[in-house]
Amino acid sequence: MVRRAWWAVVPLLVAGVTGCGAVIAPPLASGQAASINLSLTTVPTIRSVTISPGQASFSDCSKGDAVDNTKSTRRALGFPNGVCFVGSVTKQVFPITITNTGIASYIYVSGSGANPADLGTGWSLCTTRGLARCTGARHRPGADQYQVDNFSAFGTLTTGLTDAPRCDQRFGPGGSCWAVEGMWQKEGIKLIGPTTSSDTSTKWTVTITWTPVPQG
Repeated sequence: MVRRAWWAVVPLLVAGVTGCGAVIAPPLASGQAASINLSLTTVPTIRSVTISPGQASFSDCSKGDAVDNTKSTRRALGFPNGVCFVGSVTKQVFPITITNTGIASYIYVSGSGANPADLGTGWSLCTTRGLARCTGARHRPGADQYQVDNFSAFGTLTTGLTDAPRCDQRFGPGGSCWAVEGMWQKEGIKLIGPTTSSDTSTKWTVTITWTPVPQG
């Protein structure tokens, strides 16, 4: 009786084990996700300069021809080749402040043509050397030409600004124009007028521009 019962139970155990091995448990459900938002601050990357004041007028004019009644007055440019200033080289007066308000940059400077109030024929920039050379005697400006130089405590430009920006060598010592943020310089402007002007307007506008330029 006992042996028959033992052999009868074995197939049932084997069948039960085989059945359990075939069962696959369902995957667990995904949990609820959570996130964190992180803030980041970067240093400024803007290049900028400010010019103060935004407007100025030429004065302390000299030269010209008294015989033709075209000699300069204190606030009016004469012909030929009258000279006017914003500031003074001899008195070391530099009324224009250029400040680097952005990241470290080279400070470049350029000029523009002189424009008459009647929108007629303007004067072109000329220099004492280079492609836009002054055509007057002794490298002075010729007809409808003018020369503009900037000056500071570090000296005076004598060759003339061009309409192409270039390193402002009056900005720093040794001809350097490199400026870190907050660095500033005070400058003045010297203008030499043409021998003759095709336009008879007595009001003119001249623009000088300083531009921050990246290294390299």
